[in-house]
Amino acid sequence: MQVDVYDFDKTAVPYDSAMKYWYWCLFHRPYLLLIVPFQLIWSLLALMRIISVPTYKRGCFRFVSFVNTKKTVKKFWDKHQKDVYPFFLPQNRAKDRKCVLISASPRFLISEIAARMRVDYCIATDHDERTGRLLGKVCRREEKVNRFKALLPDAEVVCVYSDSVEHDRYIFELGKIKYLADKGELKEIAI
Repeated sequence: MQVDVYDFDKTAVPYDSAMKYWYWCLFHRPYLLLIVPFQLIWSLLALMRIISVPTYKRGCFRFVSFVNTKKTVKKFWDKHQKDVYPFFLPQNRAKDRKCVLISASPRFLISEIAARMRVDYCIATDHDERTGRLLGKVCRREEKVNRFKALLPDAEVVCVYSDSVEHDRYIFELGKIKYLADKGELKEIAI
C-alpha cells in the first residue's frame, strides 16, 4: 500500500493546535485562569530543561479535566477547520494513496480534524481525554516513525510533508519525495 505522510502542526495548519486549543478553552472557559500560574511554572521548568517534554505535557494537559473535552474539541474545530491549508484538503491530496497524519499533539484533539479531513490513519500522542494525563510516549521525532511502522509495517511512503527538517528528519527519511511546508506553501527538498 502506498501512503503520503503529513505532520500536522505548522504544516497542515499555521499554528500548534494544542496551544491554540488551550487559548481557545481559556477564552471560552475563563475559570481556567485559576490554573494558569501552575502552567506557567511548568512552562518555565520545561524551558530551563529542568523537566522533560513528557513531564511538561503531563502537567499542562491536566486542564482538560475541567472541560467537556468532546464538546470543546468539536466546537474548536467548528471554528478553526477553515485554517487548514488547501494542500491538505481531501480534494487536493493524491487519490491513489492513503493519507497518514502524524502529530505530537493529543489524539483527542487531532482525531476530530482527521475525521473531518477524511484521513485514513491518525497517529498522535495519547492522553486521557477526561484527565489530560499522558498515556505512553509523546509522538515526536523518532517515536513518529516507531508508531508509523507499528501501524503500517509494509506501507510504502511516497510523499512526506512537514514544516521542520530538524524535528521531522525521521519521517522525512521514510519518503521518496519530501516537501517542506512554510505557511501553506510547499517546497520539494532533498535530504
